[in-house]
Amino acid sequence: MSYTKQTLSYFAALLVALLFTTQACDTTSVDDHDEHADAVGMVLSQDNVEILRVENREVIWNPDGVWGEYYRDDIDAIVLSPEVLEFSEANPRGMTPSVTVRWLDADGDVFDLPNDETGEFSLSWEWEKPNTLSGECDSQDGGREEEREDVEALDDIRPANLEQYGDDGLWGFHFRSDHAGEDRVRFSLIHDDHADFTSAWIDVVVPHDEHPLIDEYGIYMHERSKCRVDRP
Repeated sequence: MSYTKQTLSYFAALLVALLFTTQACDTTSVDDHDEHADAVGMVLSQDNVEILRVENREVIWNPDGVWGEYYRDDIDAIVLSPEVLEFSEANPRGMTPSVTVRWLDADGDVFDLPNDETGEFSLSWEWEKPNTLSGECDSQDGGREEEREDVEALDDIRPANLEQYGDDGLWGFHFRSDHAGEDRVRFSLIHDDHADFTSAWIDVVVPHDEHPLIDEYGIYMHERSKCRVDRP
């Protein structure tokens, strides 16, 4: 009987030790693990209202039914029209108001990431078409003349771009229309040196509208450099 008690005491002590060790290991692994943003989708919003969602690799256009000016009948795309740009002689920049990227978790809830350039997360984007035929951008005269050199090749050049400024933070940007045409863009949430999430391709259309600042070839004659893609 004495032997049995000693044996039970030994196993009880061993069990306590194992539980303590396991708990300590689990705590260490959590503390030492790099935290990832659990983004499985994204939202583009303006003034805190959704323009579109990308969820389950599907683009959901105008989910709240509010941003009708970004869309036209029978066009499943973001339409960067003069109305969306608020394009006029008084506002010749050729850009939309600031658009913000937010993220979706597995439950479909929207969340934001820190707006800190020293942090581990950042925003990246990719267009299907090149910015110029040559692939080079050399803005010597403000960018209005040098990059749409061959109007017959406009279909092969991306018709729009993104501009991002310091006050936009990491997650804000402006769409800019350069000439009439179609392209696709997709966004990635970059975590250190890899993408935690990459969206589906999003179709973008720049219309050839009748407008005093759009010429006969559909070129938007704004004051921005048509090469500019990054922060100035």
